[in-house]
Amino acid sequence: ATARARAVMSSKYADVAARGGRGKKRKALLAEQQRRLLAAGDASDASLPASAAYTRLVDFEREVDATLGRRKAEVNEALKRAERVPRTVRVYVYNTFKPASKSIVTPAEGGGKDRGAKRGARSADGATGAPIEEEIEPASWTLHVQGRVLSQDEAPDGRGDKHADAECDLKFSSFVRSVEVRLDPAHYAADSLPPPEGQGAEDDASVGPSVIAWNADDASPDAPAVDGFEVKRHGDADCVCKIILRIDHQPERYAVSPRLAAILGVDLETRPRLIGALMQYVKLHDLLDAEDAGTVVMNDALREVFVDGAGLKGNGKGLKGLRVTDGDKALFADIAERLHDHLEPAPPIEIDYVIRTRGTRNPTLPECYDLLLDVPSTATSGYHQFVERLGRDREIDACDARIKAALRKIEEHERRRKFFLEFSRSPTAFINRVVAAQARDVAVVRHDGATRREAERNKELYDQPWVDEALMRYISRKGTG
Repeated sequence: ATARARAVMSSKYADVAARGGRGKKRKALLAEQQRRLLAAGDASDASLPASAAYTRLVDFEREVDATLGRRKAEVNEALKRAERVPRTVRVYVYNTFKPASKSIVTPAEGGGKDRGAKRGARSADGATGAPIEEEIEPASWTLHVQGRVLSQDEAPDGRGDKHADAECDLKFSSFVRSVEVRLDPAHYAADSLPPPEGQGAEDDASVGPSVIAWNADDASPDAPAVDGFEVKRHGDADCVCKIILRIDHQPERYAVSPRLAAILGVDLETRPRLIGALMQYVKLHDLLDAEDAGTVVMNDALREVFVDGAGLKGNGKGLKGLRVTDGDKALFADIAERLHDHLEPAPPIEIDYVIRTRGTRNPTLPECYDLLLDVPSTATSGYHQFVERLGRDREIDACDARIKAALRKIEEHERRRKFFLEFSRSPTAFINRVVAAQARDVAVVRHDGATRREAERNKELYDQPWVDEALMRYISRKGTG
């Protein structure tokens, strides 16, 4: 009886969420279900005023969750663009050398044996008489150009990366756009150059056989970043070379014209920082117009650079002058747009180095050069995890679990209330609807509803033996009633 009562109560919702057939009939039943639920919600709001406040609170919580999710996505998207900070990158230049050496090799059998036999008259093993070969390996040297990001303790100006370590992911090749090594043509002609060796080095025939160049644009996109570059050549004489590094500045840095550099105090900087330095100069000299903060009163230095066009670029070309209004005033935005007339691409870094092939130190003492570059910050590695952890507190999770349990309990009490409310209004009609709904549910669960309805339309169903017995029972019950 208890199981049957539970079954009746669980299927009571057949009155509210009755399962109809497919197509238009089912849509009509769903529309009726929604209408009844809305009516029941209005009635509960009228009887329980606190339920309306709770509903508004739930809606507000849903909006807050949506806002937090959207902000998390925006922050994570912003963190994908790694922040670049000025850091000291130390470049090491040194070389190793190997003197010429002789080695004795016994040729293999076959063709090598015949070739060695011809030399056997000149050199042979006294014990076995087997011919031997004498190979001379020429002297060679290897030039190394390496770089790494200094830690905060190592950087002399304190502009190191405190997160940098021996396994730092920032490789030297990710900071440079191209590397060129120009050897002395007097020592290395075209016919004396062996194939280049090293990490990505190759001869650049367009500029001469004594130039070895590596370009990041020509490298494979799947090639991993490396800590340095190597160039190997044959030779036993000291050689003078020039190493040219073109830095991949991100964002792009520009060389400033001499006169503008004298005003701003910088000669190589990014465009946003140059605009900031220009604004700092204007504020420092009190050149902003009192009535319009976007207007600058031109002094002699600014007039000489931007108006008269007296400033010259490194190539000697004159600069286009800036138009000013009455009273030697100009918009700061117009001055900022004229900055490109005073900017040139950043010049490459040239290092003169003497390759040593003699001495007691092998490898030679490295020459160090410190470069101040904008490199991706490694301090943002844990920001993604921090953002993902926002809103994930144990206490908050426990409160959410209790809220969900309370909601389930409220829903269960609401179903029981509706069940007894419908039963109290019309017990007979309600029980008939519940029984009919249960019959439809059983047919759906057993997946035989459509098959049985189709079979009832054919006369073969009523020719079976059980029909006679069912008919006799029906007539006897009818007569008894």
